[in-house]
Amino acid sequence: MFQSTIGISPKKYLLQRRLTESVTEIQNSGKKIITIAFDFQFGSHEVYTRSFQKRFGITPYKVRKGAIVPVHLLTKPITADFIFQSKKARNQPPELVEREAQMLVGVSYFINSNLKKLDLTKEWNAFMRKTKLIGNKTIPENYVQIQYWSEDQDIEGMFLFIGTTVQNLKGIHPRFVVKIIPKGTYLKFVHQGLSRNVRYTYRYIYQEFLPNSAYSLSLPFNFECYGKDYLSPCNEQSESSVFIPVADIRTKIG
Repeated sequence: MFQSTIGISPKKYLLQRRLTESVTEIQNSGKKIITIAFDFQFGSHEVYTRSFQKRFGITPYKVRKGAIVPVHLLTKPITADFIFQSKKARNQPPELVEREAQMLVGVSYFINSNLKKLDLTKEWNAFMRKTKLIGNKTIPENYVQIQYWSEDQDIEGMFLFIGTTVQNLKGIHPRFVVKIIPKGTYLKFVHQGLSRNVRYTYRYIYQEFLPNSAYSLSLPFNFECYGKDYLSPCNEQSESSVFIPVADIRTKIG
């Protein structure tokens, strides 16, 4: 059950957590490295150093001298946030897809409050009551939520858009906004579960998957599609697709 939920065995998790916590001790205490090794239940200085270097790619001695341990290699404590991440996103590899440009019609918002408590239920309900005003919707109907951010760091917050895909822009009511999702390469993840828990799937994607992959973000946005497998916001079996625009780092280097 532990491995199914967390993704690694209890033994490996304990090893990684001890190594992670030992980094703080090396950086902030005056203890000898051999003492730290024993404090975190390693049998000898050699075993500790070998395990440390295998995990982080550098020795404890170099960290003591100021070298930085890559953040994505540090193993965080198990929290509710971690456990409630979508199992499908964690246990099912994402699909690399090429998408054509797509036209959307909907409404836009700017959120500058606490994004951890983001709830667009009212906005979605209001939009769904207006969809009869949108002609030329694709069949079957497909609904989308886009999150995009400015590269200007003085703008603290996030832009959001909720809408539906359309075949063309004929007769669009002036109350709506038109967005184009650009043609490109995307990683497609599947979020299964309550809609409010999708933030944990995003956290997994950005904090765990991408830092350990050969991909980098190519554009400052992401979006989620709600199709036939999306049952309702409160259905544990409901599924939505999360798309992240990416470029292959190896291609860039080549």
